[in-house]
Amino acid sequence: MIKISQKESNKAVMKRLYREFCQKYATPFLAVAVCLSAFNQHYALAFNLSRSLPHHLYFIKKDANKLSDLKQGDYVAFAWQGGFYPIGTQVVKEVAGLPGNHVTKANRTFFIDGKEVGTAKEYSLDGMKLAINPFEGEIPQRFMWVKTGHKDSLDSRYELSGLIHSGQIIGKAVPIF
Repeated sequence: MIKISQKESNKAVMKRLYREFCQKYATPFLAVAVCLSAFNQHYALAFNLSRSLPHHLYFIKKDANKLSDLKQGDYVAFAWQGGFYPIGTQVVKEVAGLPGNHVTKANRTFFIDGKEVGTAKEYSLDGMKLAINPFEGEIPQRFMWVKTGHKDSLDSRYELSGLIHSGQIIGKAVPIF
């Protein structure tokens, strides 16, 4: 009979437990990792931390990342390029205007194809002076106008946001709740 020291016994036990753990959990763990990786390439979740939209959680379809995938009234996730928020911050807004739609304004109120889409405020809630978006005319190819129904939202009414370029689009946002 071979005598095993306590230290060797612990090593043997640890080796056996490790082998059993790998046999039992490695395949499911790898399967979950592969699924999460595939999910992350095509989908994402977005949490709305403001009061600007009525929903709190959005499912983002990254494959729907072209203007041709969107219509007025859809929600879109895009990478913020204006000031105020860090560049690249993921933002969700409603699509209000697409290429070919006509933007007009009267004073600080904006219209798309004659339908009112919002009035720009003069100051933010923090008292910052807000420059109004100077754009009027036909929305050019590769651009869209975004909005929310909330009066305090930072959207295309303001120069900070302006028109959103198609290159900023992350995907179509679908409200979950």
